[in-house]
Amino acid sequence: MQINRRDAVKAFLSGVAASSLAPIGTAQAAAILGGDRTITLDNGFRAHCVPNTSGYVAATLVLRSKEISNNGLAHICEHTSCSGAAGAMSAAEVAALYKACVQEGNASTEAGALQWHASFLPQHLPDVMGLFAAISLDQKFDLDTVKAQARVVLEELYLDKYTPDKIAQLKFDRALLGEFHPYAKDTMEEEIARCKVPPAELAAQLRDFAAAVRLPANMDLFLAGAIEPGAVAKLAQEHFGKCPFAEGPRLEISQVAVTCAYKSLNEASHELERPMTDLRIAWNTGVCVGSAEARVLSAMSEYLSTALFDELREKDGDTYTPEASYEPDACSGVVKIGVSSSKDPERTEKKVFDIIDKMKSGIDGTELSRLRDRIALKRRKEAYENETQVECMVERSLQGASCHDLAVETVTPEEVLAAARKYMPSYQQGYVRLALKGQ
Repeated sequence: MQINRRDAVKAFLSGVAASSLAPIGTAQAAAILGGDRTITLDNGFRAHCVPNTSGYVAATLVLRSKEISNNGLAHICEHTSCSGAAGAMSAAEVAALYKACVQEGNASTEAGALQWHASFLPQHLPDVMGLFAAISLDQKFDLDTVKAQARVVLEELYLDKYTPDKIAQLKFDRALLGEFHPYAKDTMEEEIARCKVPPAELAAQLRDFAAAVRLPANMDLFLAGAIEPGAVAKLAQEHFGKCPFAEGPRLEISQVAVTCAYKSLNEASHELERPMTDLRIAWNTGVCVGSAEARVLSAMSEYLSTALFDELREKDGDTYTPEASYEPDACSGVVKIGVSSSKDPERTEKKVFDIIDKMKSGIDGTELSRLRDRIALKRRKEAYENETQVECMVERSLQGASCHDLAVETVTPEEVLAAARKYMPSYQQGYVRLALKGQ
């Protein structure tokens, strides 16, 4: 299954638990449990380890290249990687090994990067390392697999293309990020056309693509869990060290412009029925994940989420789950608000900005203190999860910094107030809104 950045941008209403306020204490937990250890091979391949006594292992292999774009080849390559012939293994052997050794796993594609994810029991580490090396560096693109997976990818693309609400969301993304930004660029038709290329010709294209991105010095393997760094180093050399040194340019993601104008989108929803509506509001603050102010905007968005809950649900009964989040990366710092309601979205939009105006007039220090405690509890509960450890390392590698490291617990009411006045727009000024109305 492809989980790409385009889909991640679309699905921003998944809740506070999926917001950028990832667990506090991750860095501290890593230190307690042995620290991040990096192993670099002569060919440039890197493995990063956080050993602990959790009893299982989480791993992510990241391959970055300028050649990995939304032209369809990377997406198909991702799908064939866990089911097609690779290394010395047949397609059937790859599929069998994956099922036997990977208890939870998937792969994802985004502009400039391919990722493979797995969680497994420690005894399977040697097999998983060998499997990761084979599917990332030595896919064979056998005809039967290419033919079958091209059909699967085509169905996935059709699901995007012919789901009306996703079409509306794409308009929203392009208004927010820019029409030609890699995270919002519409390449649907190009990807569909790629899936329809005759299998033999498509297999040849995939082999050429793989040869162009088979770059050990552009690869990082991140592992956290019941591992021993010495064993990881040995296995990395055995499986990934076979390839000679190769390095290439990585895709440079352009900065997203700060949202300055109001853009209103209204679409009929084919997934909602009257009287239900989805109101989605977003704007780019320009505060990226490495900015000193990112920690303040994280606290600001959580404070706003609580204020929306208190006013729109508890006081007015206008909705069930209003949500706000701040999602920074290396090129943007987007604040997002989602409200599902049976009320008129224009009325709800105005009430949202009434709440924002109230924040701009003052921040309740007691409420912020309670909020920090809730964030601290959530982060400490999740800090020792291997998936969190790996996510933190991947973010640092891809984005230059991790949301997990934002010291939200140090934010003061004065800082939140200043951020609200600086980075929160006024009603119908400097944000994009999408109202999806049930039919």
